[in-house]
Amino acid sequence: MKRTLSRLSIPLKQPFPTAGGVVAARDLVLLRIEDDDGARGYGEAAPLESYDGVSIESVAAALSARLGANGPPQARAAEEMARLDLESARAGRAVGDPGAEVIPVNMTLPGGPPEEVARRAADGLRAGYQCFKVKVGLPDDIARVAAVRGAIGSWPALRVDANGVWSVEEAVNVLSALEPLDLELVEQPCRTLQELALVRQELDIPVAADEAITTADDVHDAAAAGACDAVNVKLATSGGFAAARRALRAASEEGLDAYLSSTLDGPWGIAAALQLAASERVSLACGLATLELFDAELARVLPPPHAGLMAVPEGPGLGVRVSDEALAEVLVEEVDQ
Repeated sequence: MKRTLSRLSIPLKQPFPTAGGVVAARDLVLLRIEDDDGARGYGEAAPLESYDGVSIESVAAALSARLGANGPPQARAAEEMARLDLESARAGRAVGDPGAEVIPVNMTLPGGPPEEVARRAADGLRAGYQCFKVKVGLPDDIARVAAVRGAIGSWPALRVDANGVWSVEEAVNVLSALEPLDLELVEQPCRTLQELALVRQELDIPVAADEAITTADDVHDAAAAGACDAVNVKLATSGGFAAARRALRAASEEGLDAYLSSTLDGPWGIAAALQLAASERVSLACGLATLELFDAELARVLPPPHAGLMAVPEGPGLGVRVSDEALAEVLVEEVDQ
């Protein structure tokens, strides 16, 4: 089996501020495997050090040394994704089991000046989005979220995401001020499950665990701690398709809502997550409408959201077809193994 590793850097249309820092370009590692008949499978490794503490270099090293199965979860996800893409394409089917044809998605809004973020939200409303997520844990949080609610009106769902940067006291103070804005949920207001449980006891706003959830065991621990009402599952940090599916099913067992999202993943990761959401009948809006934030042809290989819905790639495999030109546009380095 021939293996090729490609280091990609995909520029964003505009810098994307969050509580963890500002992202101007998204670095990924793409694993391509090819059998003796020329059939190919692609797997994406999508660490984001400011979010998950995993460097792109460590993931690339694990994949280069063929230690992906025992390396960081993002490397495990890439190895599994490439294998599933190849095997499913050979069988003429999608990676995920048949399910929904479209998945509801939220529009993710960065931190930034309230009036600028509100303008983006108004554009999203005109495009048909029915759920919006605002990054918080930054200056002007209350003004920013209020501006977005004013721009979208009272009906669309509105979420906030602090990426775990608040203390319990900070979370309670800010969220108490935001309660009149009718939030659907707050995503990871504090770092630990114990802190989430304390916030949840103080407020009526539903709490979703994100960074604290990487495995099915984490989901069970969150339920036992009374830490959340919902969990946000990511393929990259879970370690792949099968691990993320186990986390989703653990949430169902515990009576917790669940949804999928990405950390500015590339099209292979987004396609895999859409297929998983479809096969597991995920009904909450997922955070998978992030390709439109990129300024590259690669970001347009999947159909954009329409009226707040994303079409599920039908396959074969992941159903992602990227031209050599689109790949060359964002290619930093390529290494045959």
